[in-house]
Amino acid sequence: MALKSDLTRGTLLGLIILGIGGRLLMRVIAHMEGRTPVFTAPGSVTVVFAGTVAGAFAGFIYYLLRRFVADPWIRTAAFIVICELISWRGVSGLLPLPQAMFMSLALVYLVIVDLVGRRSAPPHYHS
Repeated sequence: MALKSDLTRGTLLGLIILGIGGRLLMRVIAHMEGRTPVFTAPGSVTVVFAGTVAGAFAGFIYYLLRRFVADPWIRTAAFIVICELISWRGVSGLLPLPQAMFMSLALVYLVIVDLVGRRSAPPHYHS
């Protein structure tokens, strides 16, 4: 049951924050760089899908950490570090400002996943 709720939470928040939020952030960056933003349905679907899959993966990481790391602060720190390192790999080819913006978006996502996860954790998961 915990796996299902962690995957669902990670996936849904990934869809909204990483997928839709990432697509909106791409538009902001295009404006900042003086480029004409281009909207294509296939491109947007790809970005939203990637954010959703990344969210599911993060939900699975969260589940594993909740299962095997008892201390909530160590668990939170490990979750953020692991997922931010994975995110860094994905944005490492971007210019510094867009990198920072996408890493910040990922951090917002991770903090929200952790906060919601702490509130919804079964009693046996709390230390």
